[in-house]
Amino acid sequence: MTDVVDTAHDEYVRAATEGMARDDNAAYVALDTLGVTLLAEFAQAVLDRRETEQRWLMDLRQYRGLYDPDVEAKFGKNRSRAFVRLTRVKVKTANARVADLLFPTTSDRNWTAEPTAVPSVDRDTRRKLISQMVAKTGAVPTRRELDAAVAKLVKMAADKMTSIMDDQLAEAQYKSTARDVLHSGHLYGTGVLKAPLVERKTRQKFVRVNGNWVMKTESYIVPFVAYVPLWRFYPDMSATKLSDCGYVFEQHIMTRGALAALAKRKAFNGAKIRAYILANPKGAQTSRAYDNEIRQIGERQSAKLNHDGNYEVVERWGWIGGELLSQAGVVVPQDRMHETFFSNVWMLPDGDVIKITLQPINGVTYPYHLYYADKDETSIFGDGFASIMRDDQTTVNAATRMVLDNAALSAGPQIEVNMNLLSPAEDADDMYPFKIWKRAGQDASQPAIRVLNVPNGLEELLPIVEMFKKNADDVTAIPRYMQGENATQGAAGTASGMSMLMANASIVMKDLITNYDEGVTRPFISDLYKWNMQFNPDNSCKGDFDIKARGTASLMAKEVRAQQLDNFAATLTPEDAPYIKREELLRQRAEAHDLSSIIKTEDEVEAERNNDAAQAAAAQQQQMQELQMKVAMLGAEKITQEVAKLAAEVTRINAIATKTNVDAAYAGMQAAGVATERPEIAPAGDAILKSAGWVDSTPGQPTPAGSAPPSAAQPAIPDPQQLAAQRDPRGGQIGANVGEHAGIETAAIE
Repeated sequence: MTDVVDTAHDEYVRAATEGMARDDNAAYVALDTLGVTLLAEFAQAVLDRRETEQRWLMDLRQYRGLYDPDVEAKFGKNRSRAFVRLTRVKVKTANARVADLLFPTTSDRNWTAEPTAVPSVDRDTRRKLISQMVAKTGAVPTRRELDAAVAKLVKMAADKMTSIMDDQLAEAQYKSTARDVLHSGHLYGTGVLKAPLVERKTRQKFVRVNGNWVMKTESYIVPFVAYVPLWRFYPDMSATKLSDCGYVFEQHIMTRGALAALAKRKAFNGAKIRAYILANPKGAQTSRAYDNEIRQIGERQSAKLNHDGNYEVVERWGWIGGELLSQAGVVVPQDRMHETFFSNVWMLPDGDVIKITLQPINGVTYPYHLYYADKDETSIFGDGFASIMRDDQTTVNAATRMVLDNAALSAGPQIEVNMNLLSPAEDADDMYPFKIWKRAGQDASQPAIRVLNVPNGLEELLPIVEMFKKNADDVTAIPRYMQGENATQGAAGTASGMSMLMANASIVMKDLITNYDEGVTRPFISDLYKWNMQFNPDNSCKGDFDIKARGTASLMAKEVRAQQLDNFAATLTPEDAPYIKREELLRQRAEAHDLSSIIKTEDEVEAERNNDAAQAAAAQQQQMQELQMKVAMLGAEKITQEVAKLAAEVTRINAIATKTNVDAAYAGMQAAGVATERPEIAPAGDAILKSAGWVDSTPGQPTPAGSAPPSAAQPAIPDPQQLAAQRDPRGGQIGANVGEHAGIETAAIE
């Protein structure tokens, strides 16, 4: 079946190329009968879809915070009309979350173009490759070498094809278009992407002609991507899958200028289009039942209803029987009259066919790709979050209105006034503090004014609101902490608990991303690849590739892995450090968060380490030099201090020696004086000196004359007191400073 579909798609591309390449208008046959038949088919499709439109209108009102007309009609005049817009929050959360995973801010793609398991090339390319290898090596390559060269060549082509398709998606503003598809899917249940089709564009560039720069206009073909509003999409309502539809209609609303531009395209019948514009100069558009409803929801009640200047054009994709084509004037071989042929037909509201492209191949795919938030097995359309949580939204609104009404009634007392018991001069509406009420009448037992207090039921009503808010979280599987709410209770109160909850919530996002991958990414990117294989003039990007959608397999896995790595790193203890490769853990965490560019490579780290070591060695050497200088300075200062200290010590020793010499000289002079007066004691002094180690330097000299040996009458050593009495008439003791007043000027040292 896949081969048939691929072949049919290729045939569609071929036919579309031929239609775009024609230089003159196609010779249209009489297709009036066919146009009328298809127009009746479109009218039936509009009627079949009307019930679904009512659900979409309810979804839109719910998203906008508006009550349905039949519900609002039941509200009292003075009742609350508050609307809690939970639906909008859920839809916006799903939009942001899914778009963030499908289209990350990094260079990651949600698709890949990879060579097949056994890549192959055509015969001419293989021969050329063999010739190049022989010229390079001088030998015929082996089969293994040739297979490796083919794989390398196909890989280079796949990379180039990926780059080209990336540029095409950027030029077509695919991300912006995909966001509209996601929003439609989350709100109404179904989003429609139309792509890729052939579009011819023109561009102007300057070229040099005869030395002058001249502006030249050239045309080129590109793939285009379009978002189809669900209100303009009319599939075969008898089918539950797009591939089972017999037809799909798309309604185009064009201005006069847009329709006139369509007449210039070579694949359209410009004559019929121009005649239709002239016949309807103010436009021709049929108002649908939902148009007025949408206008009221969008607060555009005063907008024009006559659609002046707008034209309606109907485009049909689907199957047409051979007999119907034959009746319309198309030549169909008799042996193929029983077949159905896939076609693309454009019609005006009056049934005139302005374009038809036939493809006589079964199994062609539609150029529409559907995204479902929640697929309905009974319909071709899905359910959005608005319809999924409608009961919870209705209950929350009702409970909120009850809370507000009760709060308003219980905020103050209700006053009952018996006018028959009040004086006619009293104004019951005029109430103020300390007012005196004047009564009238005879029944004094009944009060003229009675106060009624309405019970406050907020404690019973508020839990109802919270209960159904929580139920809305459950039925949509989009909890409030996914919206950015700072939950602090339960498992969400801790970092690990929040990580666990986010991982569980990601399972629901994974289901939505799978729906987008299977419904949009894979078929659309595959068609874009085939478009380039057919139309791209650069043959170096072409090859046998597999297109894979990796949104679920890669992006969700990365999201969960990032949470797991963060949780693992947060639970590590200091005791775990010897067993953990910190560098590898850091790299994996950075890659999971798309921050791998900030992590240094091993070469950078090694270079910085070497640089740091050199800087550290230089710094250490400088520190050593500074330390040596400090030591030298401290040594010199210490030596100076020691020298000064030694000099002071020498000075002190010299002073002591001088004092000793002076004392000795003074003592010697005293002894000499005594010896002169008493010659008989000189020998005794010599004996004392010799016993102390004195050596006589003149041993041969005789004792001075007049000396006589001591006798009993005159002892050898006189009494010191006698000597003192003889020497000092004051009777003082003989000391070291007794010669101070006899010409000895050296101060005595106590």
